[in-house]
Amino acid sequence: MKLLNSISIKILILVLLIVVSFNVLANQGAWYLKPSIGVSAFDDTDAELNSITGSSEKIELELDPGLTFALGLGYFFTDNISLELSLNQHENDADMTFSSVGIDTNEDAKADLTVSYLAINSYWHVQRKGNLRPYLGIGAGITTNAEVNVEANIEDASLESDGDLVFQLMFGFDFELTRQMALLTELKYTNIELTDLEQNSADQRLDNLQYSPFTLQLALLYSF
Repeated sequence: MKLLNSISIKILILVLLIVVSFNVLANQGAWYLKPSIGVSAFDDTDAELNSITGSSEKIELELDPGLTFALGLGYFFTDNISLELSLNQHENDADMTFSSVGIDTNEDAKADLTVSYLAINSYWHVQRKGNLRPYLGIGAGITTNAEVNVEANIEDASLESDGDLVFQLMFGFDFELTRQMALLTELKYTNIELTDLEQNSADQRLDNLQYSPFTLQLALLYSF
């Protein structure tokens, strides 16, 4: 309950910040909706397996490329500046080695990761040349859910957490289809350090899981 209250407060603060920003800054411009889909790629990473007794163990993870989905609601304050609230989800498979967390194996275990987060992104759009223009973006937010499902030879396990900080950088191209619609191609780097991934009944947890995907995605931007 304490963790749920903490994440609820963080989400409320994030939403209030963007609402206040819109109310203070908006005097002309246009709202937009931006659904997107993409593919993410990773370098190998690691995590710490911590026990209630104080022992700690490093775990290596090999993350496979996976899918990412996002839905953004934004506002153009000028032709070149926009602010966006986005909900994102990443899905990936991984190979890892566990010897505990309810799993009795020293062999590689299969796992799938699902990470969802809410972020505020600010964008600077270069002056349009014809139908095409590049843009840069930076964003920050918090995870709303992170889940690791592990499949081992003897027993499966599911570990969850939320409330971790998210940072991201974006670079892309905006191709105008009509006055209200554009097609975007975007490269995004996301950095999240996942902590306190645990089972309800377990005395061990995963910490410091470095989740830093590069994502290539396509988006449709509809202004209204």
